[in-house]
Amino acid sequence: MSPFRIFATVGLMIGFFWFVSYLITNHVVPDEVDPQMMASDITRPRAPAEARKIDNPIPVSETVIQEGKNLYSGKGNCFICHGKEGHGDGEAGTMMNIPPRDLTNAAFQRLRADGEIFWSIKVGVPQSGMFGYVPRMISEEEAWKIVHYIRTLTASD
Repeated sequence: MSPFRIFATVGLMIGFFWFVSYLITNHVVPDEVDPQMMASDITRPRAPAEARKIDNPIPVSETVIQEGKNLYSGKGNCFICHGKEGHGDGEAGTMMNIPPRDLTNAAFQRLRADGEIFWSIKVGVPQSGMFGYVPRMISEEEAWKIVHYIRTLTASD
């Protein structure tokens, strides 16, 4: 094979791979990440890293869990979006662009620390319908009790 043919073949191969990579990066991979996709991704924390280090100051007990359940289903209004059983299927939640978190998801429960869940309740979650509930509707102590109750909602894998 002549050197010209080798050079032309290598040039064509390089051009082909450049064209394919151009198509993939500019037409297949989106420029912006869909916020709905990001919001529903349980691996992406919704709270800052320091929230992970916050421990629940309320000792867990059956009484505290029952109080958390009562707050979830009552004063805290969590059930309106997250549903009575925590599946994210509450009446208001079904109307949201970004669906509420399925609190029964075992993978979500393993990935998120109590402090992260508390942070979402207290401060809210940007780009979702979740606004901050503390002190607007509940106290910090009540939010921590709700966290204990949420931990009981875990479904098995």
